[in-house]
Formats: sequence, structure tokens, C-alpha cells
Amino acid sequence: MSEVPAVTQDNLRALLPSKVALTLEEIAKARKTEPADEIAAFYASEVYRKLEDESTKYWWFSPAELCDLYLEAGF
Repeated sequence: MSEVPAVTQDNLRALLPSKVALTLEEIAKARKTEPADEIAAFYASEVYRKLEDESTKYWWFSPAELCDLYLEAGF
């Protein structure tokens, strides 16, 4: 069995598209909107800035947790 590579700033980009898509689905469900309606605001948010920075370990949070953080921040 091969070893799972560590998440680094360089390979974090591979995780982001699916994590963002699932998070946008959670946000849209909570707000009763469509995921596409939430894209611009999410990418402009502090939650996304932290998600794309490997050192914050936000990539470890589930989409539901990221949604909660986003909504708690007032977006």
C-alpha cells in the first residue's frame, strides 16, 4: 500500500475545487439559494483566504464546518 502524501501549499490546490464545491452547496442549502449565487462572495471571504493557506489547516474542516464559519462571519 502506498503512503498518502502530506498536504503542502503546493498540492493543496488539488483539494480546493471539490472542497469549495461542496462548501458552496452547504451555503446555498442554508441560504435557500443556488451554489452559483454564492461563488463570488465565498471567494472574497476570509474563510476562503484561510482555506487556501495550508498553514491554517482549514482544508481539514468539512464543508459543513466551513459553511458554519462562513455564515458566522456574516457573509
